[in-house]
Amino acid sequence: MSDVLFQNAKITKPQDNQPEQIKRIFPQISPVKDGDIVAVKIHPGELGNTTHLRPVIARTVVDLVIKAGGIPFVTDTTTLYKGMKLNAADLINGAAMNGFTHASMNAPFIVADGLRGGEARKIEINGEALDSITVASAIAEADSMIVISHAKGHPASGFGGALKHLGMGCLDRAGKIKVHEVGRPSIDPEKCVLCGDCVEICPWGAITPPDIDQSKCCGELSCADACPEEAIVPPQGATDRMQKRLGEAALGPIKALEGKIGYINWVYDLTPGCDCFSFSGERFVEDIGILASCDPVALDAATIDKIDEQMKLKGSSVFNVWGVDPWVHIEAAEKAGCGRREYKMKDLALYASKH
Repeated sequence: MSDVLFQNAKITKPQDNQPEQIKRIFPQISPVKDGDIVAVKIHPGELGNTTHLRPVIARTVVDLVIKAGGIPFVTDTTTLYKGMKLNAADLINGAAMNGFTHASMNAPFIVADGLRGGEARKIEINGEALDSITVASAIAEADSMIVISHAKGHPASGFGGALKHLGMGCLDRAGKIKVHEVGRPSIDPEKCVLCGDCVEICPWGAITPPDIDQSKCCGELSCADACPEEAIVPPQGATDRMQKRLGEAALGPIKALEGKIGYINWVYDLTPGCDCFSFSGERFVEDIGILASCDPVALDAATIDKIDEQMKLKGSSVFNVWGVDPWVHIEAAEKAGCGRREYKMKDLALYASKH
């Protein structure tokens, strides 16, 4: 059973602001040793998104890493969809436009998988769905890592937290494709009106309506989201199969860094969509607070439980946000050896005073 630290979002004193909370949390979950090169993994948000993690949270962690003797860099990886994260140049520019710069964070922003997402290290994981996965090189070659995740909904995994950050956000392009490839769709010719929206959004040139070139398709499914006629159809059961791969893939960075990872879930601005969305939807639940652990499975389980405590008051749950069960990827991660779902919640103020 793993400890999960919790700080409620309700703040009544200046000394309980979020940076001060992070300062109390950090010693309890930090793997940083003197001289470590430390990856601070974040998602800087797609351009147009306004509810992503705040730069001040990243800056607070960076300063704590420096104080502990580490050499920090803030990092993220390229994506499979069109936007400001498709390559390293755009990702750095997009992050800067959202406020993530050396000046704001006191550390360089490095794209972990290189200019076009092809720099990685292969890690054997021996899962049921995946034998191996490719972890972005700058993450795999770091000495330790702090993962700061904005908790939110996600159309493919139901919930995005620490495990989503590991099993997708820490991978290079080939690793992301390996997780997503089970979602390669087809086009229903009876629904397709040849509008071309899917062609425009696909960065890989895989679509010539009413056909999809499966050898080029990554299975990321932004094309399906863009289709106004719902003519793009993923394979039956693709969501569950993708989630199982996601959970197993999370073991890749854990093994690469030999478990030297600490996790913080920033549970504010809980929107249905991922920070990869170029807009921010209305929050589906009130702010929860900050949770942290050395176990990403326990951390995400505790975070979902905290969210569901509020949602049950409305007769709902995280599942109802997208109709996707996030426990699928959490159970897959636990089975793969990423951690344990059982946890003991500890109030941060009480825990810090005893340790």
